[in-house]
Amino acid sequence: MSDWTPEEVRAIGEIEEVQVAPLAGDGTPLQPVTMWAVTDGSEVFVRSAHGRSARWYRRVRETGRAAFTAGDIEREVAFEEVNEIKNQAVTDAYNVKYAAQPPQFRQPMVEGPSVEATLKVVPV
Repeated sequence: MSDWTPEEVRAIGEIEEVQVAPLAGDGTPLQPVTMWAVTDGSEVFVRSAHGRSARWYRRVRETGRAAFTAGDIEREVAFEEVNEIKNQAVTDAYNVKYAAQPPQFRQPMVEGPSVEATLKVVPV
């Protein structure tokens, strides 16, 4: 697996929304889902607003791969679970990056089922 470049991480950190399209078994991208993403300076993370029951989340957990788009950045990615300490840092990053968003949009991303559905996004 390759790493994100510093420029990619910086750009993703500044972009409001990204697209994740789970890959079908034959590698074809399925319907993309628009979501928020955060970074910690070198890594990228996403959360499922609807927790682990969301279709896109279940699909990427099955196939392990997705097409990831953030502005001009297009990469095939895999996903990794995060530990509790990293998950708290991701919550903090969501609170900072999306602080200006209305509470009805931000709160579901920092508490409840979405926190259990945090994934590290890893370029392949």
